[in-house]
Amino acid sequence: MFKTMVIIGTLLAMGFYLVSGTKKGLDEFVTMEYDGRTRQSIVHLPPTIKDEELPVVFVFHGLFGNSNYTKNTYGITEVADKEGFISVYPEGTGPLNSVFLSWNSGFCCGYAMENNVDDVSYIYELVGEIRNSYPVDETRIYLVGLSNGGMLVYRLMSQYPELFAACAIVSSSPAGGTDENAVVMIDPPDVGVPLIVFHGMKDPIIPFQGGFSSSSEANGMYFPPAEESVEFWATKMGASTLQETQQENGLVILKEYTGKDERSLVHFYTITDGDHTWPGREKGIDSLSSSSNASIKA
Repeated sequence: MFKTMVIIGTLLAMGFYLVSGTKKGLDEFVTMEYDGRTRQSIVHLPPTIKDEELPVVFVFHGLFGNSNYTKNTYGITEVADKEGFISVYPEGTGPLNSVFLSWNSGFCCGYAMENNVDDVSYIYELVGEIRNSYPVDETRIYLVGLSNGGMLVYRLMSQYPELFAACAIVSSSPAGGTDENAVVMIDPPDVGVPLIVFHGMKDPIIPFQGGFSSSSEANGMYFPPAEESVEFWATKMGASTLQETQQENGLVILKEYTGKDERSLVHFYTITDGDHTWPGREKGIDSLSSSSNASIKA
C-alpha cells in the first residue's frame, strides 16, 4: 500500500492524473491564506446553475491524496453533474506542494499531525467562504471523507454538528493510539448527525477487527474495532436501536442505527471481502487493487 501511495504521489507531482476530469461541469480554484499557509481547494460547479441555492458536498482525500486526484477518481464529480450540486475538494498539508498531503485528526497522521496543523478551524472558515461565494443552500452542507480524510470528518462532526446535513465516511476511524491502552477517541456530538459509514473486513490499514495498522506511514498506530467505534458514536448521537440486514448474498452487511429523532440515524455498511479502498470505485490506482467481489458503490 505504501508503495502504491508513493507511485500515486510521484505521478501527481509529474502532472499525470491517470484519468481525465469531467467535461460537463466547471472547475474553479479557491485559495485561502490561513494560519500562515496558502490552502487550496477545487470547487466543481454543475453544468447548469439556475437561480436557486444548491447543496454542497465537501470531499476529503486520504493520506497522500490531493484535490485533483480525489475529484477525478471518487465518482462524486459525475454525480454532482447529474444531480446538480456543488462539490468541493480541499487539500491537506504536506512537505511538498500538492503531494504527500495529510489531515490532522488529533491522533493521526503524517505532516499535518506532526506540525499540529489546525485543519478543523481552516475547514470551518472554508465552509464560510464557499457559502459567501457560491449559491449554497445552508441547510444542505455535506461532508465525505476517505481514510485520513474520514478522520477529519469525524472531528468536524464533533465540533460543528449542527452545521452539516449529513456525513459519509469510508475506510476510516474516529480513534487511534500508540497501543490499545493509549487510544484517543474523537468526542461524538450529543446531537444527531445523519451518518453513513463503509468499512471492509479485510482492511489492513485500519483493521476492521482492531489492531495495528500495516501502513508504515501510520507509525505503528493502533485502531480499535470499527464496529465498536461506530456503535459508540451512534449511541452518543442518540441512535441506539439496531436493525441488521444482509445484501449481495452476505457480501455486504448493513447495520441501521436509529433513535430519538430524524437526525439520529447511522447506516454502517460492512463489506466482508472489502479492503482499504472506496467500494465500487472504478478509476485510479486504488481501484485496481481492490479485492472485493461486492457490487456496492459508496
